Order: sequence, then C-alpha cells, then structure tokens
Amino acid sequence: MNKHWLVKKENLKKLWICSIVLLASLVLIQTIFPIKGHFEVESWIGFGAWFGFIACILMILFSKLLGLIVKRSEDYYEKNKGKS
Repeated sequence: MNKHWLVKKENLKKLWICSIVLLASLVLIQTIFPIKGHFEVESWIGFGAWFGFIACILMILFSKLLGLIVKRSEDYYEKNKGKS
C-alpha cells in the first residue's frame, strides 16, 4: 500500500524546512509592513508567532490537567455493566 506523500520519510525533512522558512519569513515581513493593533504588544515583532506558541502550550497543559480530573479507568464500563 502506498503511503501518503506527507508521511513518507524522505518528505518529512523537506516539510520541516519549508515550514520553518515560511514561519521565519512571515515574522520578517512584519518588519516591512508593521502591524497596528489595539494594544502596544500587538505591534511587537513576532507577536502572533510567540502568542500562538504560548497559547498552544497552555491548551496542551490544560487538556492534560483536565484529563487527570475527568478520566476513568479502562474497565469503567465493564465494571458498571450489571448495575443498570
């Protein structure tokens, strides 16, 4: 079976390099076209990049914490099958 081109081993390095170049160029473009936001912090170089990165990390940490609070054991449904 043929793998999709995105998951082939030889394309992964190319995808990483293209992604890094694209993200770096977007941050550099901000020096040419400055962003005017509602707040001063929005005009900082790379604000969107680091804000998105920090937001992503916080979402992951929150989901891990929520998983610890809400998760049930693997045999939860088998254990409670006869009680209904």
